[in-house]
Amino acid sequence: MLLPEPMSKILVVGTKKRLPDAIDLLYGLENVHVIDFQGGEEGFTLGAPLPEASKASHKLLKLRSAEKELAVDAEAYEGRIAESKVKSELDEGIARMEEEVRLATEVRNAKQVRLSEAEARLAQLEPYRTIPLEVDMYRGYDNLEVLAGNVRNDSEPALEKELSGQYELFTAKGGSFVVLFVSSKYADEAQRILSENGFTEVPLPVGSGLPGTAAAELDNEIKRASEELELANKEMASLNEKYTSMILASDEYLSIIVEKAELPLRMGSSAHTFILEAWVPTASYDKVTSAFAERFGDSIHVELLENRGREEHHVDEAEIKMESGMTSAEAVSLPIDEEPPVKLEHGRNAGRFEFFVKLLSTPRYNEIDPTVTVAIFFPMFFGLMVGDVGYAIPFLILGALGLKRCTSQEWRAISTMLFYGGIWAMFFGLFLYGDMMGIEFTHADHAKNLVSGWETATWASLLGIDIPHTLFTIPGIDFDVNLGYATKLGSVQILLYGSLWVGLAHLIVGLIIGFYNMIIRHGLKAAIMEKLSWILVMVGFGCLLPVIIDYLVLNNQDALSLSNTLLVAGIGLFVVGMLMAVRGEGGKALIDMPEVVSNVLSYTRLIAIGMSKAGMALAFNYIAIGLIAGIGMVGVEPTTDPVMLIAALSIFTVGHLMIFILAILSAGLHGIRLQYVELFKKFYEGGGADFDPLKISRKHTVEE
Repeated sequence: MLLPEPMSKILVVGTKKRLPDAIDLLYGLENVHVIDFQGGEEGFTLGAPLPEASKASHKLLKLRSAEKELAVDAEAYEGRIAESKVKSELDEGIARMEEEVRLATEVRNAKQVRLSEAEARLAQLEPYRTIPLEVDMYRGYDNLEVLAGNVRNDSEPALEKELSGQYELFTAKGGSFVVLFVSSKYADEAQRILSENGFTEVPLPVGSGLPGTAAAELDNEIKRASEELELANKEMASLNEKYTSMILASDEYLSIIVEKAELPLRMGSSAHTFILEAWVPTASYDKVTSAFAERFGDSIHVELLENRGREEHHVDEAEIKMESGMTSAEAVSLPIDEEPPVKLEHGRNAGRFEFFVKLLSTPRYNEIDPTVTVAIFFPMFFGLMVGDVGYAIPFLILGALGLKRCTSQEWRAISTMLFYGGIWAMFFGLFLYGDMMGIEFTHADHAKNLVSGWETATWASLLGIDIPHTLFTIPGIDFDVNLGYATKLGSVQILLYGSLWVGLAHLIVGLIIGFYNMIIRHGLKAAIMEKLSWILVMVGFGCLLPVIIDYLVLNNQDALSLSNTLLVAGIGLFVVGMLMAVRGEGGKALIDMPEVVSNVLSYTRLIAIGMSKAGMALAFNYIAIGLIAGIGMVGVEPTTDPVMLIAALSIFTVGHLMIFILAILSAGLHGIRLQYVELFKKFYEGGGADFDPLKISRKHTVEE
């Protein structure tokens, strides 16, 4: 579907007694997008949660606390439990689990604290190991100060000079750690001297006995504490295994209760009544009304407020004035939260490209969804820039594996690019360029003598087989289907010229879509003045393009003759389109006019990137096949030395692996850039809100 699915706005009004059942039905329908109540309805205020929300939330807090303590991995667990079983065992199960987890957590934490304290005492004692003093000798003096720490320089000469023996200095092995006993009278002076030598103080040890003995005792204590902590962690792991299924299933069950119970916060409420506004797909409106009528009869009323069309709505003329660089017809009158939500429907293949559109923005309700255009042009441009059978094959394999096994949106998007881009890279590699790993299958005239002194290798010459250049001829039109019609390095001019036509076609497609968007939003007149005008400009430029090439490249002076139909038609269409654009958009059109040329020239990257990869491939192939292996070199016999052949294969492999990676990056980035910057600019506005219906997603419970 090119446009988002049509939406209808409904109003649901009912008695509060039926609210819980109404909420269950709304979630069960899975096609109701709620509009948050904004107030303004006389007699109605924002609703309050259902009573069960508080109790369920309290239980959820307990579960999630235990889930955190037990390090439960919700993503890895795939088991399911019947909802009826979860409900029947919930209170007893939570109480039992909470008590066991609490006790196990207290034991583990105590062991962790004990281990940490022992490790801290050992770290504090470590510098004192080689100093021959007992630990209790560092404390308890009335007239002595003890300073211990690390120094950058030898401080003893300065201490001797200034303190005249009124101190005792101990130095640990290595010389950087010192302990200074000094009279309290000289403590400040000693501190100054040590500081001048880069002193960093270390806390004095606590305990008794020699540091080595105390450290050994701490080592044993750390070992015992580590073993006990390991046992405590095993107990936590056992509880994890025991309660994971219960925690996840109960969490999901309670989360559903809380979500449903808090839905009234999005509704309007009076003493006895609730109201709810929502969007539903127009095609599902009858299903929704029938479901409410069948279950509630007259106690709940469902009213159709509107079937929203695609046209823009303006309150007054001021709203259709130019805003923020937008034309009068493009000015958005409705705040985005008043627009219907956007529900996109695609087939499997096109739907895989929806990520690339939403990466930029969700389409608006009243514009064509560009997913299909991205699905067509993005992989096509990717394949055109790569255009090599040798790279296409791993693209296809990696893409297919990714689509089969990857679950994250980002990796599936990359896999989509590789798989569908690989299909086009295979097509262009076979039928446009006729090469694999930068080597032609068989030479056409334009592919020879790319490197002086080297008869450029082909797969036919390397494999010693005959590969026909013409595969077959299409009967009736007498068209030869060849293995390549051009090469990236041998047919530069014609390929660059062709890329300009590709760009023109791509841009005109965008303008045609924009023309249609403008018709459904603002009518035919606005579409003609603001989009058809640019289509005429582009078509006029297309007529002038061969004239420009004739005159500037081929030096054909007759190209500028007024007898040249293309010249006259091109100028006429260009001028008419420009005048229409100025009439529709004002001076902004004149400012945008130079972009016509720059937009089209931007598409030369389709060939330039392919040329850069082909140049790198030629260099690696020449080094590996020509210079090292000696294949195809004039006057040189091919080598049979195994070492040289291994070296040639290594360079060939590493070089093409590097090109392969660069091809993914450059072709992927520039391929999507041409969609975002060039194509979307012609028609796409974006900024829509995704259709987000009320529904319950279950992973760990089963509804019976």
